[in-house]
Amino acid sequence: MRTKTLIIIACVALALGGVVYAVHTNTGDDSPAAQPAAAKVATAEVVRTDLSDYWTESGTVGYRKQRTLRGVAPGVLTWLPRSGSTIARGDTLYRRGDRPVTLFYGSSPMFRDIDTVGMVGRDVKVLADNLRALGYQIGRQPAPGTRVTVQGGPAPAQSSQATNDEARPESPAATPGTGTYKTVVSSQDAVFTRSLKDAVQRWQAAKEIRPATGTVALGDIVVLSGAVRVGAASAQLGDDAAGNLMAISDQAKVVSVEIDASRANDIRSGQKVQITLPDSAETSGTVSSVSSNIQAGPSDGGDPGPEGPKVQVVITVDKAPAIQNISSASVEVRFTGTTERDVLAVPVGALLALSSGGYGVQIADGALTAVKVGLFADGMVQITGTGITAGTRVVTTS
Repeated sequence: MRTKTLIIIACVALALGGVVYAVHTNTGDDSPAAQPAAAKVATAEVVRTDLSDYWTESGTVGYRKQRTLRGVAPGVLTWLPRSGSTIARGDTLYRRGDRPVTLFYGSSPMFRDIDTVGMVGRDVKVLADNLRALGYQIGRQPAPGTRVTVQGGPAPAQSSQATNDEARPESPAATPGTGTYKTVVSSQDAVFTRSLKDAVQRWQAAKEIRPATGTVALGDIVVLSGAVRVGAASAQLGDDAAGNLMAISDQAKVVSVEIDASRANDIRSGQKVQITLPDSAETSGTVSSVSSNIQAGPSDGGDPGPEGPKVQVVITVDKAPAIQNISSASVEVRFTGTTERDVLAVPVGALLALSSGGYGVQIADGALTAVKVGLFADGMVQITGTGITAGTRVVTTS
């Protein structure tokens, strides 16, 4: 009997528990559903600014004015400098027949033997200027406007004595029909005087040029605009010294970029660019030259290809140490194209395409306003429209 009573009590308790659970569940169903929070609308301010569009090209770090040095006179090549070495004024560029060929600075090449006192010309001036720069005393040069007697040319109908004893030939006085003529020394000339010949002889002795005769043979001197860095050799010892000898370049490093010829008018000397280096560091540069020579692209050679004619742009890095440890590498160069100054602009995400065509912007807490768009740059767009002023807030996606 006691056991039966306990079972009945337990059943009643279970029943009551189910009722309580049902009541609790029904009560939860009757509570109101949670309402979603109101969506926040992003806005942006119309700003007055300068906008510039950019484009990026791949460039290469290398040495300026890379070219191949060709020998001047035939002979057996007996010595070449190491790749990477620097050759300056008065240094030996190479040896021909074991005779040193020396680098001089200038703008006029040596084009003949300089062997007779009284010779006049730009090549003589290169000789005189460089020996003076190397510390040799070359004596007094005839002033521009001085008339001198020169050997080696057709004689005039009449001849007179040279007005400058220093420039007078070592041979007897010039007479008609002996291959001499009178000329006036210009500011671009020098005269091969006895003093200059003596300076050449002292220089030859110091350079161990044998024999040290005081005359300069064609091929003894190579004239370049300045010091050069030696690159890879094109010739081997024993080759003819009149062929291609070695690659040379200026010492300064630059960035070279080939761009589409259609872009050439967008770039000018002195223009600033941004350069991204291989380690992702950035540095600035300045356009130093834009080639006027258009190089044919693959599509111009008859073969189909996406690339058209190219021009080369040379860029000087403003902070040279930024690339001093880069021998040769690819970089990214960002060029500035069109620039619009003092214009109103908004994020591109603020533009709305209108069903009637064109674009508009939604004024924050205001009306949809049609606008005229201009330059797109760096995620911004130039706009003009009724009621659009600096400081106006517009709805945007970002």
